[in-house]
Amino acid sequence: MDDATDFSDFEFHIPKHNDFDVEKPEIESVKGKSLPCKVDDLDMTRPPAFVGRVADWIDSQCRYPRRRLAVASAICAVGNIGGLKYEDPRDGMTSNMIAFCVAASSTGKEAVMQAFADLHIAARIQGAVHGAMKSEQEIMRNVIDQQASYYNIDEIGIFLTKVRNAQKGNGGAAYLEGIFGAIMATYSKANSRVLLGGDIKRDLKKLYLAQLARAKDNDDAEGEERALKMLQMTDQGLERPFLSLMGYTTPSTFESVMDGETATQGLVGRAIIVNEPNINPRPRKGFKRPDLPMTMQMKLWAMTGRDQEDNGPIEFRGDRVAVPTRPDADAMLDEILDWLMEYADDANEETGEASVAMVRRAFEMIGKISFILAMADEERTVDHVRWAFAYVLAELDGKVRLVFANDHAKTRPEEAIAARILARLDPDKGVSVAVLSNMLKLSAEQIGGVLTKLEERGMAVQRIGPRTYRGKKVVSWFPAD
Repeated sequence: MDDATDFSDFEFHIPKHNDFDVEKPEIESVKGKSLPCKVDDLDMTRPPAFVGRVADWIDSQCRYPRRRLAVASAICAVGNIGGLKYEDPRDGMTSNMIAFCVAASSTGKEAVMQAFADLHIAARIQGAVHGAMKSEQEIMRNVIDQQASYYNIDEIGIFLTKVRNAQKGNGGAAYLEGIFGAIMATYSKANSRVLLGGDIKRDLKKLYLAQLARAKDNDDAEGEERALKMLQMTDQGLERPFLSLMGYTTPSTFESVMDGETATQGLVGRAIIVNEPNINPRPRKGFKRPDLPMTMQMKLWAMTGRDQEDNGPIEFRGDRVAVPTRPDADAMLDEILDWLMEYADDANEETGEASVAMVRRAFEMIGKISFILAMADEERTVDHVRWAFAYVLAELDGKVRLVFANDHAKTRPEEAIAARILARLDPDKGVSVAVLSNMLKLSAEQIGGVLTKLEERGMAVQRIGPRTYRGKKVVSWFPAD
């Protein structure tokens, strides 16, 4: 048997499920502009290389098929695990990610969330995984205590709603107001240094001075050294803090957060937002969760770059490994950037400033994801770049629709309803008017009228499906091919 750097199917012994449809990005152009690279031969449910194998393992832990969530979780997990060791010499991209996984209640989010945590345990970096986020000060304390902070939060929509209410002055707790700013300030400085604000700096100094005093009283040389290090970072700023965020939520609690202000602040634009439209997935028969293969555990551990006996804080102390980009992949990234700048001009005309911000930040997401896909191979290729471009382009469209729907619910109500409907159409099983009416809390007449107009514009199509309700065939609506 080869060593753990071999990524063959035989090596990892992970069963593959085939109870989900291939998702091909069958698009040749956007708003009349030809795409900068070929994407219609790709499958968005199967990332290339090692990340794809990790996605297979996460999927194998799910009684209910949640492949889209498995893919997003695999990208973020591998980005976390290799993020302190590997570097991108081309653009200086870092592999910390923000991702929101949106699925209906009781459909299997918990299994994905647990598998995500298990991968970090296997890589022995679970000490930096946090299951909650309380305040701006706590965020800063976590990245001072150790370089990495990996947030893995259930019901993130409820928390984000509280933060938005606090920002709007709608009775939210004042300590929540700075959460988005703290997340973005830390997240975006993973390759530089983040400076602390005066109030947080004073609070943290009190904390670490007290720790220093206790260490001196107890003749704790190690504790004294650590407290002095914390005080130094409080003054000088945090060098290369690595903050990532995986959140799981339901559509009803998440969609209200998706407005223009959140988008321009950067949280939405820098996030992957993955939606599982099937609200009633069928369970897998005879389901059993396989263990994580030892060879994959070994590979995950190797990607951290930590020494075998290192049980200290999650931070990287060795020489970083550069992941070069092949010349053809380098040229493709340049073409994609030019294409996105033109796309942003069109977005400004149609949906405004918030959409422009999201389109412009799409290149950062493409760079990050292609870098993560390339980590295990230690070389970025056109396959990594093409898949990352197609993946980001597909989820970008959904983000723009949701932000538009929230920002224009009053000024352009019919278009806002159309955006919400398009975000809920399941390309695999379709959605009936009755189900959409229940989801969006609108009358069947309103939903039907908007769907008819979407069909006339070639954006939606109705089909008679195999399912029956009260003895009648159900007419379902699908996004247009």
